[in-house]
Amino acid sequence: MKRIVLMSMILVGLVWAGPLAALDYKGPRIEIKEMRYDLGKVDQGAQVSQVFEVKNVGSEQLIIEKVQPT
Repeated sequence: MKRIVLMSMILVGLVWAGPLAALDYKGPRIEIKEMRYDLGKVDQGAQVSQVFEVKNVGSEQLIIEKVQPT
């Protein structure tokens, strides 16, 4: 019984540790409104584009070194 209570306390601590640690995060932090966009059916050779809004909500400069479409 003690083991179950201890494991439960550890799990609750881990669940709360993530959001609390994010509050004090120092450094760059990226925020992207849309992570995916479906262009639908595209004819071969057609040029398509989509603009993604990327914002740095962190406290330091954000450097994007590589972008890879899928």
